[in-house]
Amino acid sequence: MSTVDDRQTPAAERPHRDRLRDDLLRLSRSAGADRLPDEVARPTGRQWLYAAGDYESAALARVVAEGHAANRFVDYALNFAEPGSHARFRAEVPAALPVLRLSATGRARVLVDGGEQIFDLGAFDLGAGIEIPGLAAGATIEVRVDSAPGEPPALGVADDGATPLIWHSSRDGEEWTRAAGRTGGDEPPHLLGEGEVEVPMTEIAPGLYAAPAPLLGRVVVHAQGRPTLVTGESVDEALADPAFGESDFTLDETTAGEYRSRHRLGLRFARITGADVSAVAIHAAVRPAAHRGAFVTADPTLNAVWATSSYTLRLCLQTFLIDGIKRDRMPWIGDHALGVLTNAYAFADAGIIRDTLTALGRPRHGYINGIADYSLWWVISQGLYQRFFDDRDYLDRESAHIDAFLADLATHAADDGVLRPARLPDSFAQAGPGSLFLDWGVTLNPDGDATAVQILWFWALRSGAEVLAKAGHDGAARWADLAERVRAMLLARAWSAHDGCWREYLDHDGQASAYPNFLAALAGLTADETAAPSDRRADIVATTAAGTPFMRSFALLALGRLGRRQQAVAELRRLWGRMIDAGAATFWEEFTDAAASPYEMYRRPYGKSLCHAWSAGPAAVLPQLVLGLAPLTDGWREFTVDPELGDLPWAGAVVPVPHGDIVVLADSESVVVDVPAGTTLVAGAARHHGPARVELPAPRPSVPA
Repeated sequence: MSTVDDRQTPAAERPHRDRLRDDLLRLSRSAGADRLPDEVARPTGRQWLYAAGDYESAALARVVAEGHAANRFVDYALNFAEPGSHARFRAEVPAALPVLRLSATGRARVLVDGGEQIFDLGAFDLGAGIEIPGLAAGATIEVRVDSAPGEPPALGVADDGATPLIWHSSRDGEEWTRAAGRTGGDEPPHLLGEGEVEVPMTEIAPGLYAAPAPLLGRVVVHAQGRPTLVTGESVDEALADPAFGESDFTLDETTAGEYRSRHRLGLRFARITGADVSAVAIHAAVRPAAHRGAFVTADPTLNAVWATSSYTLRLCLQTFLIDGIKRDRMPWIGDHALGVLTNAYAFADAGIIRDTLTALGRPRHGYINGIADYSLWWVISQGLYQRFFDDRDYLDRESAHIDAFLADLATHAADDGVLRPARLPDSFAQAGPGSLFLDWGVTLNPDGDATAVQILWFWALRSGAEVLAKAGHDGAARWADLAERVRAMLLARAWSAHDGCWREYLDHDGQASAYPNFLAALAGLTADETAAPSDRRADIVATTAAGTPFMRSFALLALGRLGRRQQAVAELRRLWGRMIDAGAATFWEEFTDAAASPYEMYRRPYGKSLCHAWSAGPAAVLPQLVLGLAPLTDGWREFTVDPELGDLPWAGAVVPVPHGDIVVLADSESVVVDVPAGTTLVAGAARHHGPARVELPAPRPSVPA
């Protein structure tokens, strides 16, 4: 009953060289269901200032509270950081100001030049605020804010076109850092989600309404009589008994004849009964994220897979990168690690990556999300973030925390470097021994040391050492040394030279597993392969059951690095294409299984998320597998293009980078690359500096899948 199916990009249509970037963007967008605007209105008029980490912690608390209120089945560790309750904000006035308008989230005292208090207004009205007249040039203004428990101490400064002040914040009045500013209106931004766009729903059967694509938002019903609402990501779910529903479908009457769902809901379909309905719409929460990336080939299925991945990711950009729009709508760092890559190739939205890393990286106790290996993914994500975005300001602010975070993890390591995390309070209920998770469907042996976990530990140590070295932090050497110790331990106890692969457990000759073999390829963990066939690891990765889309995306990326790029593309096309064939407009939490209900998961008939961020991996994987398009240094300052088209007549991509857009079109005759200023294309021994359009020789002959 889909109301929109516009993913049929003609295979014969290909971009024109003279308008290459624009054509690639147009063709890629036409292959997916995303018709949401790139720009979304948000409240303006004030800059809200927060002490370091307070915005992120307070916004996470809101997101978690909203998720618990809206959804019936939520299992989320509540050990994330709380905002502080006191903060000071200080600025020097560069030129005389006739008036300065301020607001705050709690009791505020305002002092000028360190003199006596001139205002003590208590919890004054946020909208009205206060006015401070006649500030002379060179004056120093300080505002001390005390907030209620759980609320961040934030200061709102009216944006009235006057000379902007540079504010610094402090917890104790001793150490001052640049205050983080967030644009907002009367309400401070941590209380708000993304902006809203009204999307009409169409009646496709009596009482059954459909949106043009999946969305997260509030359902608004105009009706005579009080309606009853049931929503679903599928028609089956919307038509089911509400007792099986995953969400709270309560409608509140906001004005006469208008009813609005109490919570934002993840849905595509809505069943409305019990009233005479005149109109239905979704007020959809949409992040203003321009579609800067694109990937197009002569294969409509691959085009649909990339475009659908991009739209899936965009819907899950909701203050943070959340796992899915229906359940449970909260950020998980494993999803986020893959999301750093997908975001980089589709949107290049660095802000949401920073916010998610900051919010999750300060658990009050235990591990991130209550999962020991997710704490490892947090450190790995720091390395991935710098590779794709080169955010040195963030790294300088976070380097001491990254070092301390690794030091805490290292308390769980034995003298030989083996990581054996303990099970700690607030551990994820589904995690195994040592609060380890790895992936759905994986049961770890409590009596063994899983090689995959140790490889993640090595990858985290190496990532931490590399980012700390970039920041000039002296902890880099410590973690580099430990990484080398863990490498040596893995080579001695987990590498089988005879079989040419990584064992599933340390000191164990049992059946090989895909996880350590593809994670080793991604982590840069290599071994002497002269005594064994070099493709044994690739065989293991290629022939192992799919697992979740989260880990399978990493596996296919690794399969390409192991020399099987065409085989990886074919597997990606099969797995994600099967969801497209099943009618997916966004990608699902699990792959389809013909022998099971398409919507059942967690022993609930509609427990499966049909819009899940960890399933958007093809947005990053396809440009790398097909075009060999990847950064060689941080922020894409140097990058490579190495197409392997297989049976594709042509393929093209646009990748947004900090310095502009990399544009590539490859066919059997040549490879055209637009190199933006500030970047260098490395092609063999040649180096091509941007801005330039470079034409390379035809792609090398493809290796059969």
